[in-house]
Amino acid sequence: MTDNPDTYFVLLFVAGTAVMLLMAVAIVLFVIFHQKKMMKEEVKQQRMELDYQKKMLKAALESQESERKRVAKDLHDDVGMMLMTLRVNLNDQTNNGVLEELRQLVDETHESVRRISWDLMPTTIDNFGLFQSVQEMCDRLSRNGKVQVTYSETGQRQTLDKDQELLLYRIAQESVSNALKHAHALKIEVRFEWIDDSLKLSILDDGVGFDFPTPHAKIDGRHGLGLYNLENRVALLGASLAFEKNDPTGTIVSITTPLSTHEPH
Repeated sequence: MTDNPDTYFVLLFVAGTAVMLLMAVAIVLFVIFHQKKMMKEEVKQQRMELDYQKKMLKAALESQESERKRVAKDLHDDVGMMLMTLRVNLNDQTNNGVLEELRQLVDETHESVRRISWDLMPTTIDNFGLFQSVQEMCDRLSRNGKVQVTYSETGQRQTLDKDQELLLYRIAQESVSNALKHAHALKIEVRFEWIDDSLKLSILDDGVGFDFPTPHAKIDGRHGLGLYNLENRVALLGASLAFEKNDPTGTIVSITTPLSTHEPH
C-alpha cells in the first residue's frame, strides 16, 4: 500500500465509486430482468385467459349448433311427416270449400316447417359445403320476388375445414338477416373473394344503414344480439370485421379470414 495519504484516499474513492456503480448497474439489470419477466408472465396469463374464453365460446356455439341440428331434424322428420300424412288424408276426402282451405293451410304450414328447418341447419352444408349452401340461401330469399339477393365468388378457391365453413355460413346468414330485418334492404349481394392467403366475405346492401358499433357502445350494452353473435364467430375464425357505408345507400360488412395462419378449432 502506498505511503502517500492523498493517493490512498483517491484509490479508496475510486474503488468505492466503482463498487457503487457496479451495484447500481446490478440493480438496474435486476429491475429490467424482473420487469421483462413480469411482462412475459402477464402476456402468458392474457393468452391463457384468451384461449379459455375462445374454448368456452366454441363450446357454447357447438352446443347451439347441436341444438339447431336436433330441432331441424325433429321438424323435418316428425312435424313434416305428420303434415304430409294429414295432407294425404285430406286428399282422400270429398272435395269442398272447407277441405280445400285446409289443404292449402297444410301446404303452407309444411312449407314453413321446411323453411325453418333449413334455416336452422341446411342439409347442403354437410353434403355440398359452404359455397353451395350460401348460394342456395340467396336463391331461396330471392324466390318470392320481394328482394334480390345475389351471390358471387372470385379468385382461386382453397380448402376450408368444416369449422371454418360453418362459421362463415352463419356469418353470412346473420349479416343477410340483419340487412333484411333491420336495414329493410331490397338488394343484397353476398361476395366471396379469394385474395392470396385470405378469404374475404362481403355483404353489401342498399338498406337504410345503421350506426356503426363503437367500444363505448359495447361497454354500455347498446350492442345488438345479432352483431354480438357476428363478432363472436369472427373472433373464433381469427378474422377481422369491418363496416363501411355503401354508395349511395346501405352498408358493407366485410370479414377477412387469414387462411395460412388459421388454427383449426
